[in-house]
Amino acid sequence: MNNAQSQSAPAPAEPLDDHIPDTAHLSQGVADVVKAATVFIDQGGANRVYAEEVEIKQGGVNWVEAEHVEVQQGGVGMARTQALTVEQGGVAVAFADQANFADAGVGVMITERAEMSNSRTMVLLAREVHGNVETVLDTRGAALAGIAAGLAVGLMLLVGSLLGRRK
Repeated sequence: MNNAQSQSAPAPAEPLDDHIPDTAHLSQGVADVVKAATVFIDQGGANRVYAEEVEIKQGGVNWVEAEHVEVQQGGVGMARTQALTVEQGGVAVAFADQANFADAGVGVMITERAEMSNSRTMVLLAREVHGNVETVLDTRGAALAGIAAGLAVGLMLLVGSLLGRRK
């Protein structure tokens, strides 16, 4: 019998507890992953948050996935939610059914409906936008930029194929 056959397989890992707490409070601390029905972050941060309701005050989260997310004077890297509210904060990338921004900024926002007040975006893709917002690229601009980029790539490929035939 060779050595590989005589070794036993490692024992399976202990199963994780499936119980998710009702609430989780993170104050002036950091966490890797937070899972709870309701998560409150106050002057703290987390890498990933999964919840129904998330409230962030003067804190930050890299990735948040929840039904409702509220950010006050904080930041989020990426949010996927039904309702997102940001006051005096920022979000890098957001996917939301409903977004409300007041004195806030967002890099890329994809939403059905946006309520914006004194806010800025780089790219805003929305069916409805209400309020005053400064955007670099809106839905119409994104479509035009896509068409222009497609034409530019097509022309480059055409020129490249024509030059390749001459050799």
